[in-house]
Amino acid sequence: MRPEPRAHPRAGLRSESASLAARAPSTSRPPASTAVPGASPAPHQAQATPNSTSSSDSSEASGALSVRRGKAGGIFLASDLVPAVAVSSAVRLEQGAAIDALRARRVLERAVVLEAAEAATATDYAELERTIELLERHLGERPSVMRADAMFHRALVRACHNATIQAAMRGLARGLAPIRDAYSGGVERDRDTLHVHRRQLEAMRLRDMPALEQVLDEHFRMLEGSFAAGIGRRWDELFRR
Repeated sequence: MRPEPRAHPRAGLRSESASLAARAPSTSRPPASTAVPGASPAPHQAQATPNSTSSSDSSEASGALSVRRGKAGGIFLASDLVPAVAVSSAVRLEQGAAIDALRARRVLERAVVLEAAEAATATDYAELERTIELLERHLGERPSVMRADAMFHRALVRACHNATIQAAMRGLARGLAPIRDAYSGGVERDRDTLHVHRRQLEAMRLRDMPALEQVLDEHFRMLEGSFAAGIGRRWDELFRR
């Protein structure tokens, strides 16, 4: 009589483990198609919203973006300047915030110009000259004049060769953009801007600090005066300390 076969101990352990696993609650993630209550959709599942589409369309219409179709297409920045219409349609600035921005400009931009007068290279001066020539070619054409003016101010900031100064001025530029957009312009005003830019650049090149301080005050007053007149106030009420 042959002895009955005995179950191997390890086989019993495997069988018991399989049984326990079958009874244990599942901790695996649900399939991708299963919705989890309260969970946000994964980024790749996000749908474009009508608002995002209309925002892109309006940016393209204003000239801020360029949409190119085809295999190598996409959405590209059409210009390094945000069109005035895109700024004015998106921003409403309170008078108090505008006055703060204009006062801050006197402090920060003056420091930028004095630093640029010391740090600017021949390349920086050539870029400043280019913005002045661009402004002169477009006298009376308000959008182009505004863009050339903005280019002049950005070139001044770059001429400092200081990343911290550039970061600080980006915040000021955002505060000033709606005020600049409200600037009335006109050929005579454009000529005044051109004249001030030229005198400022010449004073920087010569490092003539008295002349530079004088032209900076005139430069700042142009926008300050326009703003004060626009809200029916006198310049000295708002900006004289």
